[in-house]
Amino acid sequence: METLKKVILIVDDNANNLKLIANVLTGSNYDFRMAKSGKLALSILEKTKPDLILLDIQMPEMDGYETCRRIRKNKETDNIPIIFLTANTDSESVNEAFKAGGVDFVTKPFYSEELLARINTHIKLKNQTEELARQNATKDKFFSIISHDLKNPLANIIGFSELLKEDFDELKTEQIKSFIQYIYESSMFSLEILDDLMNWARIQNGSLKSEKNNINLSSLLNKNIEGHTPQALAKNIHFNSQFDENLVVNADEKMISTVVRNLISNAIKFTPNGGEIVVSSKELLVNNKKVIETEIKDNGIGMSYEDLNKLFKIEHNFISKGTNNETGTGLGLILCKEFISKNDGEIRVESKLELGSKFIFDLECAL
Repeated sequence: METLKKVILIVDDNANNLKLIANVLTGSNYDFRMAKSGKLALSILEKTKPDLILLDIQMPEMDGYETCRRIRKNKETDNIPIIFLTANTDSESVNEAFKAGGVDFVTKPFYSEELLARINTHIKLKNQTEELARQNATKDKFFSIISHDLKNPLANIIGFSELLKEDFDELKTEQIKSFIQYIYESSMFSLEILDDLMNWARIQNGSLKSEKNNINLSSLLNKNIEGHTPQALAKNIHFNSQFDENLVVNADEKMISTVVRNLISNAIKFTPNGGEIVVSSKELLVNNKKVIETEIKDNGIGMSYEDLNKLFKIEHNFISKGTNNETGTGLGLILCKEFISKNDGEIRVESKLELGSKFIFDLECAL
């Protein structure tokens, strides 16, 4: 797959300077955008986010210092490296540039090799910082799951086991059955969490590879629906299956089963008592390629636009409780995205508050 070019925003009121810098960047396989004023640069940043900004100081209406300060005030752009590129060489100008939020300072006239070296260095530093933030978010997510989400079901197991141990002779049969059910459900939830954690850890260290084979998706969907029927019946939720019996895809069966399990479990979690979950699947032609598109749709509580943008992203740590206060880790959906991606498919979600949600993923048809 072709690597996307890094984008540099050049901000200078001098047309000759813009052309000169653009030629240097083009020869080094960079893409670029140009702005002849600070105001225009801010307008461009509302629509696109470059990897780095080259910013002149002396410009009419709004100088480079003020432009830099405004860029830094916006949380969407405050992490973009800004290199000041100017003829001002006095120490006061240099100090002001760094105070405004610049990361570097290059004087005109400049050497192309020096400019490119500084650009490469700061883009590399930015990438390393973002990767470090992602790794920290992953670490924090693991600690959150271990310290909170895994602790709760284990506490339930211990608590109900102690009640059975200490008060068994005084308990009624129905109480004993209910305690055993609580222990069973907490044990299964703990096992699912551990399974998700292990899979996520294997993804992070690169040891989890997809083993694609021709699998009957219809059979896989039916098995997962049957497996979740008791969970759905507890909330009087009805399954509506809408797919042919012989839909075959080329994918890793265990990964796709995990995806379907997580999506159906989530649908049950966020659907109120007496609701309905529709599981449908059909063959489509996308970019001259046959795919099977599967949709798991509920008529539950739905999600806001803001929450939709947090899904599939571990750094947002998005967790919410179900209609019966069911708990979750938020890791399941992240695994779904990883697993679908490893099987060369795509997953997306559509949702509206109080109207329900539908998760849609596609997989390549078997030849």
